[in-house]
Amino acid sequence: TTTLTFLDWKRQDTIFEALSVERPTRAAVATGGDPARLSGMLVSADYFEVFGVKPRIGRTFAPGEDQPGAAPVVVLSYSFWQTRLGGDADVLKHDLALDGEPHRIVGVLPAGSFDRDEAVFWKPLIFAPDQLNRIQHWASVVGRLRAGVSLEQARAKMNMLRASLAGVISPKDWGFAVDPFAQWLVGDTLRRSIYLAFGAVLTVLLIACANVANLVLAKGATRRKEMALRAALGASRGRLIGQLLTESLVLCLLGGAAGVAVAYLLLHAAAPLVAASLPFTADLSLDLRVLGFAAAAVMAVLILAGLLPSWQTSFSKLSNSLNQAARGSSGSSAAVRRTIVIGEVAASVVLISGAALLFKSLAKLQQVDAGVRIDHVITMSADLPSTAYPSPESATRFYEAVVQRLRAVPGVEQAGLSQRLPLQGEGWGEGMHLPGVARGFNVGLKLVDPWYFGTLEIPVESGRGIEDRDRAGAPPVVVINRELARHLSSTFGIANPVGRTVGIDLPGYGPIPESVVNVQIVGVIRSERTGGLHAPQGRAAYMPLAQVPQQDIKLVVRTESEPLAVMSGIREAVRQVDPHLALGDVRTMEQVKERSMLWAKQPTWVVGAFAGVAALLAALGLYGVLAHAVTQQRREIGIRMALGARPGDVLSYVLRSAFSMLIVGLAGGLAGAFALTRVLKSLLFEVSPLDPIAVAVACALMTLVGILAAWIPASRAARVDPMTVLRDEG
Repeated sequence: TTTLTFLDWKRQDTIFEALSVERPTRAAVATGGDPARLSGMLVSADYFEVFGVKPRIGRTFAPGEDQPGAAPVVVLSYSFWQTRLGGDADVLKHDLALDGEPHRIVGVLPAGSFDRDEAVFWKPLIFAPDQLNRIQHWASVVGRLRAGVSLEQARAKMNMLRASLAGVISPKDWGFAVDPFAQWLVGDTLRRSIYLAFGAVLTVLLIACANVANLVLAKGATRRKEMALRAALGASRGRLIGQLLTESLVLCLLGGAAGVAVAYLLLHAAAPLVAASLPFTADLSLDLRVLGFAAAAVMAVLILAGLLPSWQTSFSKLSNSLNQAARGSSGSSAAVRRTIVIGEVAASVVLISGAALLFKSLAKLQQVDAGVRIDHVITMSADLPSTAYPSPESATRFYEAVVQRLRAVPGVEQAGLSQRLPLQGEGWGEGMHLPGVARGFNVGLKLVDPWYFGTLEIPVESGRGIEDRDRAGAPPVVVINRELARHLSSTFGIANPVGRTVGIDLPGYGPIPESVVNVQIVGVIRSERTGGLHAPQGRAAYMPLAQVPQQDIKLVVRTESEPLAVMSGIREAVRQVDPHLALGDVRTMEQVKERSMLWAKQPTWVVGAFAGVAALLAALGLYGVLAHAVTQQRREIGIRMALGARPGDVLSYVLRSAFSMLIVGLAGGLAGAFALTRVLKSLLFEVSPLDPIAVAVACALMTLVGILAAWIPASRAARVDPMTVLRDEG
């Protein structure tokens, strides 16, 4: 929102206990050795009241410390205090230099959520006179609702406030949305990924439970004669059920305890891998809710796995039980176990189909051309502090000096500057206005220096690129990408945009407000991927950084060999220009590309891992059913072979039984996979949720796994010696 709009909200507020504004920032922090560029947050004084945070040491911000003229103060995170300051007990007696300016440390936050945030320090946000307007939408607002106020009431009240300001807000006002903080943190993509992972967990859990039930059923079938004899000797029905349930309880408790232990180990191993995709409030731990869910799962397995066989055993007639024990397992018991295996196969096919779709989507995503050459390119960030670079001219002098130094570093082929990297968004969404057209349209504005296009090998398709002559004081120019040129042609009939004059809303420098400037289009470049590989090509406009200077910039350096090998030379080159300026976010462009695909890679590998576990468990279930059937039918198989059946006939007989379960399971799995399409649709890239190749691969993999699982008991049945069997069981 804008500054004046926020102040109006705060002045007329009746629904929030606390209402605060926040804005990310960066600063060079020197705590010994070279300065480090660290993330922080500019907030109003009541920010920590919104989150109900009490400091571990000292205090948070006092009223008035976010007003002009207040002494500079800072609150630190617990992790920063421990790692950077060594947990100094007298930390409140010292100052911390941020961008060379001393700030009195007034408090340290408690260990916990804020340690997982990217920010490690918090400063009061003091509005500059130039920021007191309704034009610059530059800050976010967070608030804590008063007790008894619902979200719907808050939305209604805020809409009333907006209506009351209709006469003073800017026509460009973007409006607002009142949403729960958790919803804003998690986001739709992460939420869908979590639901998908939870669904995979439940599927594997059901398959594991089915295997346990199958095991207990098989064990119950072999003990049917024992139970019948116990009943004949006077054991009551309750005693028999209690014995079987007790045995199942011991089995489930041991398995549940082992599962919790494995989950604890896996959680700690996976935490560093998924931390980048989770909000800072996420606490990866086994809490009481997780343990309660595990306990409920154990009880469910106990009931399902222990009650059915005990019920079958206790309610069957003694004579039937004795006869069935002599012949082998009962038909009903075998049918139940076969049905369970069919269900396992179906559930596995659903997971494998989902994994196959996600892996194919990821492969498609990795093949997308980023529009730039990313090999041998290293990037880093630099924030120019206002104290050292108070004017646009001082920033421009730094640009020219640092690029000149970087290009002279041994091993550096080319170097350029940009306000934002490829695959990380265009930057600001600004309005473009055509002469004679009443309504403007939005474009992504990116600020670059003359060497940015050459460093990333982005070709100019018509006209020219940004050149060294495009400096402050020279006629303002803009280069547009192919997508914007197409939009101008298809919507406004401008076949050749080069030479046209358009108006663009330009951001200011520091507190300087934005303005509308007429610029000339001097060239069209090939479109680079700005918003991520999965995002459609956006309409982007590129202006010279020297004509629209900014304090937050990215250095883009192409090297002749391994990029990290010249990093020391790059740091020395920057140090020669400004010894107090810290570099941060050092990454190669390959790493930037990999990071842009995290939203697709993590769900893919999670579902793939669970799909593999599910297939293995289903194979074990199939193997168990067939192995038990072969053991129970040894006498029948021996008689068949004595009457002339060949080993191949026995082998095909067992494999046909396996195939019958697999085919029915595959059919059920395909139906489940089709039902999964709505969940997966938003996570796929250029792949249909009903992709026949992915589904066929899933079915083929499950069939192969099933055949391998069935082959061992089938080959064992084919090796049965009829004479030995008839003699032993005759």
